[in-house]
Amino acid sequence: MRKMLVLILVLGLASAANAMLIKVDDQEGDSFEVDVKTTITVVSEDSSSWLGYIIVEEGGAGVLENAVKLDAAGDLGVASAYEEAGWGTGFELSASTSPGGVPAVAAGSQFSFDYVGSVGDIARISLFVDPEFDVPAALVDVTVVPEPMTILLLGLGGLFLRRRR
Repeated sequence: MRKMLVLILVLGLASAANAMLIKVDDQEGDSFEVDVKTTITVVSEDSSSWLGYIIVEEGGAGVLENAVKLDAAGDLGVASAYEEAGWGTGFELSASTSPGGVPAVAAGSQFSFDYVGSVGDIARISLFVDPEFDVPAALVDVTVVPEPMTILLLGLGGLFLRRRR
C-alpha cells in the first residue's frame, strides 16, 4: 500500500510539473467572447522541453495563423502547420534547448498565434501534448462577436433609418 501511495505521488508531481495552459488576450479561463482577430498564447509553467499540438477542433470555422515562437520556448522551439484528420487544423509545437543551451526553455509564454474567425463562429481550441489526442493539456472555447464599435455603428445606422421614415 505504501508503495502504491508513493507511486501516485510521483505520478501526480510529474503531471503537475508540465502544467500547460492557453491564454486568450492574456486572460485565463475556459470560455471567451472574442473579436474577429484575437491573440492565443500557449504558456508552460515549467522549463521542460515538450512536443504538442494546438488545434482548432473540427467544426470551428476560425483558423490559427501568424505563429510566433517566444524566447521562453528555447533555442529549438518551433511551430509548424499541422492538420489531423478527424481533429482539426493548427500547429505542431516543440519547446527545447539546443546543445549550447542558449536560450534555455523557460516557464512562461512560449508561443503566440492570431485566431481569426468571422462573427458567429464558435470554436474549441485544444492543446495536446500527446499524438493520440486522448486528453487535452488545456482547452478554451471561443465565440466570435462583433467588436463594440461595429455594434455602435450598426445601432446608429438603425436609428438614422428609423428617423428618416
